[in-house]
Amino acid sequence: MTYSLSRADVDSITDGDVKCSTMKLLPGWDDIPVDFRNGNLYTRLAEARLLDYQLPGISIAFLPEFDDAAACEAIDRCITAHLNAFAPRHQHRIAGVGYMISKVCTVTCVGVENANAGHHA
Repeated sequence: MTYSLSRADVDSITDGDVKCSTMKLLPGWDDIPVDFRNGNLYTRLAEARLLDYQLPGISIAFLPEFDDAAACEAIDRCITAHLNAFAPRHQHRIAGVGYMISKVCTVTCVGVENANAGHHA
């Protein structure tokens, strides 16, 4: 089954999900493409979000369905709720959240030093 993430899915994250964490929208390990399991720009962004540091040299363009202030807040809530989960293992969460991020926006490197990084979903 192909993994998808809709605006309604993102909007379904509750305050309880954020407070206690959730895995309800996290793709299964086998549904996550190999380049996300091995790490890419999207997974580095997920890890930066988890560890609360900025990832310099990136540009984020939200897909049309997610390109408004309310969506940005809902996406942040969704990402936070999934990153804070104690299960599954860390690698699965980072790969899965990175893949989730790729379903709502396009992340690109800006600057020559990052020219080889990118998205392959």
